[in-house]
Amino acid sequence: VEKVFSKDKEEMLRYEAAERYEMDYASHMSSAELKGRKDQALETAKKMLNSGFPVSQIAELSGLSESEILKLKQQA
Repeated sequence: VEKVFSKDKEEMLRYEAAERYEMDYASHMSSAELKGRKDQALETAKKMLNSGFPVSQIAELSGLSESEILKLKQQA
């Protein structure tokens, strides 16, 4: 912390910009990971619907809501 506060103004601006970049990157990666997980859950739910699993069981095992699963069922 002392190193950060002892820097001159230009160095401090570069440091802050780098920190913002790292936080934005981490946020972006986290969002992409969550979307990937959601897409995988939807694909699994579709397969389970096609195999005759009850909606309540699909919801429990996939982490999706019953309304999301019912939407998938209507689309099929």
